[in-house]
Amino acid sequence: MHKILVVERIHQAGEKMLAEKAELVYPQPQNLAGILAAVGDCDAIVVRNTAITRQIMEAAPRLKVIGRHGVGYDTVDIGAAEELGIPVVYTPAANTESVAEISLGFIICLGRKIVQAHRAMQAEELLSDTVTMAIMTRQKGLINADLWGKTLGVIGVGRIGSSLAKKVVAAFNMRVLGYDPYVARDTMAGCGVQKAETLEEMLPQCDFVALHCSGGAGTRHLINAATLALMKPEAYLINTARGSIVDEQALLAALGEKRIAGAAVDVYDPEPPRPGNPLLHRDDVIVTPHFCAMTEESLYNMATMVAQGVLDVLEGRKPEYPVVI
Repeated sequence: MHKILVVERIHQAGEKMLAEKAELVYPQPQNLAGILAAVGDCDAIVVRNTAITRQIMEAAPRLKVIGRHGVGYDTVDIGAAEELGIPVVYTPAANTESVAEISLGFIICLGRKIVQAHRAMQAEELLSDTVTMAIMTRQKGLINADLWGKTLGVIGVGRIGSSLAKKVVAAFNMRVLGYDPYVARDTMAGCGVQKAETLEEMLPQCDFVALHCSGGAGTRHLINAATLALMKPEAYLINTARGSIVDEQALLAALGEKRIAGAAVDVYDPEPPRPGNPLLHRDDVIVTPHFCAMTEESLYNMATMVAQGVLDVLEGRKPEYPVVI
């Protein structure tokens, strides 16, 4: 019977699929030492967010496949996997709608200042016996703007980016610009997106900028001091992709100097963020715990898709979503 190391627990439906065909083991503790202690005689690894390095692969001479539970695969050393001949599978279509929905929610919350209004009401800052709430709302800087007809810039117009584009066009008649060197102009046009050839062309036009590109060396700090300087002072940045895409220090500086209006951040660099990270404590930033795909549906989809991909490789079939094969 095959032996599979499940680095982090996944939805029970996926674990059940694997357990019917293999023995499942879990690292104790759930860190590098625990993984190295458990992986030696394993035929497969299933992982969510933990880094799978060359060291781990070389410690597993029987390793036949790595299954990445998620849309990206930047936490797996793909170069090492290719050199060692270890197939890697992932789940690119499993959480498209879940992430696009949160991005849309961030646009609404940022643009309409819902979180600030909520906090002000909880703190009873808008209550007065002599002044109406409408006047208090204005005094607290909570006047906001309609979303109708605004411009959204999407960086990375793949499954998630294109889904978000369709949603904002349908809901708010937004103009959507897209920057993605790998997606053709006609393909973008099919989901209501106007292709921008450069960030320099796109960013100055945007009221919102949503990141939906992959992580890795090619996009590291794509959003930096120079690109943030291109954005309008009233614009908002949304990152539900990878923390490494944004230079956090540059973002903090832009926010502190009011060169952009705010941000929504679901991902960090490093992740989890270190205690005391200023990004976690700003009134103009919405922060969430990398939870965009944490819906029952997405967790089920990712778990069953990664389980199927791993079993396909172990049983000699071609997987549906290979990275390395």
